[in-house]
Amino acid sequence: MNTDEQQIDIRNYLQVMMKRRWTIISVFTIIFVSVFIYTLTATPIYQSTVRLVIEKENPNVVSIKEVMSVDASTTDYYITQYKIIESRTIAREVIKRLNLKDSEEFNPKPKKNFLSNIKQSIKDIKKSIQDSVLSIFRTGNQENLANIEESDAQLVSAFLSRINVSPIRNSRLVDLNFIARDPRLAALTVNTLANVYIEKKLETKLKAVKNAVLWLHERVDEERKKVEKAERKLLEYKEKKGIFTDFSSDVEKITAQKLAKLNAQVIDAEAHRVEAETRYKQALALKKNPDMLDSIPEVLRNDLIREIKQMEVNLYKRISELSKKYGKNHPKMIAVQSEIDSLNDRKHKEIQRVINSLRNEYQVALAKEKTLLQALSKQKKESMELNQKSIQYGVLQREAESARHMYELLIKRFKETSLTEDMKTGNVRIVDPAETPKFPIRPRKKLNLFLGIIFGLFIGIAVAFTFEFLDNTLKNPEDIRNYLNIPYLGPVPTFDIEREDIDNPELITQYSPKSTASESYRGIRTSLLFSSADKPPKIILVTSAGPSEGKTLTSTNLAITMAQAGSRVVIVDCDMRKPKVHKMFGIGRDKGMSSVLVSNELENVLQDVIIHSDIPNLDVIPCGPIPPNPSEIIGSQKMNRIMEKLLEQYDRVILDSPPITAVTDSTILAKFVDGVMLVVHAGVTPRQVVKTGLEQLQGVDASILGAVLNDVDTGKESYYYYQYYYYYYGEDGEKKHRNRRKKRSSKRYG
Repeated sequence: MNTDEQQIDIRNYLQVMMKRRWTIISVFTIIFVSVFIYTLTATPIYQSTVRLVIEKENPNVVSIKEVMSVDASTTDYYITQYKIIESRTIAREVIKRLNLKDSEEFNPKPKKNFLSNIKQSIKDIKKSIQDSVLSIFRTGNQENLANIEESDAQLVSAFLSRINVSPIRNSRLVDLNFIARDPRLAALTVNTLANVYIEKKLETKLKAVKNAVLWLHERVDEERKKVEKAERKLLEYKEKKGIFTDFSSDVEKITAQKLAKLNAQVIDAEAHRVEAETRYKQALALKKNPDMLDSIPEVLRNDLIREIKQMEVNLYKRISELSKKYGKNHPKMIAVQSEIDSLNDRKHKEIQRVINSLRNEYQVALAKEKTLLQALSKQKKESMELNQKSIQYGVLQREAESARHMYELLIKRFKETSLTEDMKTGNVRIVDPAETPKFPIRPRKKLNLFLGIIFGLFIGIAVAFTFEFLDNTLKNPEDIRNYLNIPYLGPVPTFDIEREDIDNPELITQYSPKSTASESYRGIRTSLLFSSADKPPKIILVTSAGPSEGKTLTSTNLAITMAQAGSRVVIVDCDMRKPKVHKMFGIGRDKGMSSVLVSNELENVLQDVIIHSDIPNLDVIPCGPIPPNPSEIIGSQKMNRIMEKLLEQYDRVILDSPPITAVTDSTILAKFVDGVMLVVHAGVTPRQVVKTGLEQLQGVDASILGAVLNDVDTGKESYYYYQYYYYYYGEDGEKKHRNRRKKRSSKRYG
């Protein structure tokens, strides 16, 4: 199953949350406690609001829109007004009127506690350093002026940060909000802000009217002179050119019609010329390739050429008939071929005539185009000469009319503006003045605590899933099936392999056959025996992708469970680099598998290295002396003969081998066995490492029986199904009513 095609299972998410519950609880606690402390210790903030209405038009007595009004119906106008309210000029005026510079709201007295004293000391040191650096480049007056400007700029910025302009949708109303720790100061400040904005707006308009009056007075004199000058130029031009009446529009229409007609003729001629030129050039290009001349449209439509082609077809038929009776040198064949050659000559001459006619047609079209272009150019020249007088006349006439119109308009506006100079009306007024707020807007305790719970849970879960996503190890059966796409044979729970009261604590299936781990090994044995549909595998290779994943521990206990089931089993230590099977059974490795592989007397030596263990039906073949070239001797043909000999004596042969990614021994051994069992250290081995080892085995067409999850921590929530075993069975087979987690051993697995 591809990982991209996994179906969403809510149980997987619940397992992750249960597994990472302490991460979620820790993150949630930190966030919620932080929000709780902030909510309890935060200073209450009050907000006061004044409502204004900004009218669409100015309520003027007379209409002077062109001089001083604006189009207040557009969105740009209202956005501009909102930005003016938030301008630094308005802010400075409010600060000045209310003397906010000395207010406790903007200049609070420093708190006298240890933390505040440290902060104030740091600020003082920082400021003294800045002043020292700047004093090098400034004089005394400049330094004082800079300090004043910096202090003023900070105060204005702090004031503006407390203002909020909120337009009311689908209306001309707008709310001005101001926040402060003092509720009375909040109401007073926002009312003053609204009044200052209205006054500044009215002051700006009245100033614009006064400037307009002065400007209009100057422009009236200038425009009067322009009118006189324009009318004088028009009169002089009429006298010079002898113009007594206005130009008739009929002359211009006739000229335009002539030009349009000639232009249309030129376009048609040009199109005809381009068409003729294209046909002619195409014919010339095909002339170099005689076989393609027949594709010329004019040639195809030629009656004579059609007739010649028909005659050629008849002659070719005749040649075909004669060739059945005579050879190519026969007089009749020669005569017919002569007729075909004659027809080809006639056809080529006719084609040449067609090409010549295309050339003549092109030359005629080109000459016609040139003639029409000359006529069009001549007509344009005559039209330009005719229109020059009318154009110049029209320019002078329009200048005179425009100057006269502008002069009359300015006279009218000057009179209107003079009347409105003393008018003091505006389009902005206060609808609801601000009142002293009774309840703070911050902190909103219930909302803060609710958001603290929500965000704490959300971020905690997000962190938990992030940790889970970063964990790229194989942890459960779903990982085996999804990422490796091989059968899952079963788990091996964590158990203590450092018990001092037992000689071989690793062989848990021997000294504690009723334990959970023993049950797990028996389950793996059953899965292996039913892993093949045809017949159970007899020679099984046990390996792992990397070192210390528990392959030796698994192979030995698996061999014991098979022997306990009544099968004759031999476990062979094929790890000729770091052998451990002999340590598990407490035997020596003076002679073993390597001795058999290098010996010439295979059968005698093989029987000599087999060691009978204390477990019925189970024999052991240790590694033997470590050879200098393990891969070469393992891959020899003797290995196949050894397997055949062992199958004559035993029902099952278990091979313990080195890790796949470390050496090539396991890959070589895979061709001598019925199947390979992969051991994976749960929650430790990365997926890619196991996948790489699996690909190496698949590369040699090894039969993969499945994978075993080793060292599964039964206390983790992701392995909840093992809790069931621990609930019913203890290490001694006695029923228990509590879950028990085994401490992971510090000893490395084989």
